[in-house]
Amino acid sequence: MTDRLIRLMKIITLVQARPGILARELAERCGTSERTIYRDMDALSAMHIPISHQGRGRGYIFIGHFAMYPLGLTDEEVQALYRFLPLMDEIKLGLPEGFESAYEKVLAAVYKQSTERNDNFGDREEQYEI
Repeated sequence: MTDRLIRLMKIITLVQARPGILARELAERCGTSERTIYRDMDALSAMHIPISHQGRGRGYIFIGHFAMYPLGLTDEEVQALYRFLPLMDEIKLGLPEGFESAYEKVLAAVYKQSTERNDNFGDREEQYEI
């Protein structure tokens, strides 16, 4: 059951990040079959998650303004984000407009998540190298 729950969360994240994502792409990203993705979509629908299929070849999107904000990044993913920070100045000219501000928002959410985690665990501090 834990694997399925993780996969459902990943599907929600992927649909949010890439509206119009196809079942085939979801299956590839989740390491499962398309049929399993269809069953997972039925389960999400039963949980009242507002995901809609837009028709053959047009993929899945969220209905309305549904969004899932807690990132739940792994320590490895957080480290990767922070290691990218020093490279920003070097590649800034090649980045699309708005990338830097989007990256800063993700870092802000990561910082908030890590401080909340530290508050919840008391003395145990998690620090990320920059």
